[in-house]
Amino acid sequence: MILVNLLQDQSSQNKYISNTLIKELNETLKKWKKAIIYINKKWEYSSLICENCKKIFKCKNCDSSLNIHWESMICHICWYSEKLKQKCDNCGSEKLLKVWVWTEQIEKALKNIFPKKYIFRFDTESVKNKTLKINSLETLSKAEIIIWTKMLTTGFDFDAIGLVTVILIEQELQIAKYNSEEKLYTNIKQLLWRWERKWEKTNFIIQSFIPENDTIKMICEDNYKNFFIKSLKERKLFNYPPFCEYAILEYRNENKQKALDYSKNLKNKLDNLNTDKKIEIIFVENSFKKFNKFHYKIILKWQNLRYFLKNIKTEIFNNWNLSLIFE
Repeated sequence: MILVNLLQDQSSQNKYISNTLIKELNETLKKWKKAIIYINKKWEYSSLICENCKKIFKCKNCDSSLNIHWESMICHICWYSEKLKQKCDNCGSEKLLKVWVWTEQIEKALKNIFPKKYIFRFDTESVKNKTLKINSLETLSKAEIIIWTKMLTTGFDFDAIGLVTVILIEQELQIAKYNSEEKLYTNIKQLLWRWERKWEKTNFIIQSFIPENDTIKMICEDNYKNFFIKSLKERKLFNYPPFCEYAILEYRNENKQKALDYSKNLKNKLDNLNTDKKIEIIFVENSFKKFNKFHYKIILKWQNLRYFLKNIKTEIFNNWNLSLIFE
């Protein structure tokens, strides 16, 4: 397995396509084998890195990079938040790199590099329904370079795969959930295992702007024991499952102010019900927009949340804009 540092190895074609990857793609295609390019489709999340001094903007409480969300940077572990930086507080440079990649971007770059090769992008936008998905099986069998997302990690199988590449592994770490590292580990190991089990010679490349990240190192080293110990320590420190119950109340409305006002009122109601202050209630002030609606979240952590939430069960069942998720 090759771990590529994208801060040191970028091609002139695209900052997310390393010279190492181009070389390995050429070698793979010469052998008449296919190449898989994996990108997590959660492209709305991005990180901030200083191009001058290579500083990665991390949470002040956790060893985790902050992800950019509108005009803020948020930690995916403890929900620490700060304003988006305009200059580096380490060297003063204004050359700050927003790490943000998506499938169409990589497809366009690869077609410029390999204009005569059959490149097929398989994602929810290129294959929008069941019929197109079925028809795409023939296309996939002919494609030389396949760009895919999570929708292909299960249910599909190919022979003659010479190269599997994860374009930007830390993109999945930017998802603001306490178990994002666990899901990343599972997704990547599942992706690699699919071709390891075929007893074929398959090369693996993982690209990253933060190759020194502990989780990324453990994935590359296949060190699940240390990853498991690290994850449990973090969850215990920040009071996450399995050390408590974890629930999210999410309210959405087309009017941003109405969504904010309702969520704040609900938070106040929960605070008043939480008389002994045993329950940790966190209001996430940074909204996100999806399908023309603004979403606000309230996170709850305690040993017995189901009993506590009975106090607002009528509100939960009767309000279509309010959802409850247990994790």
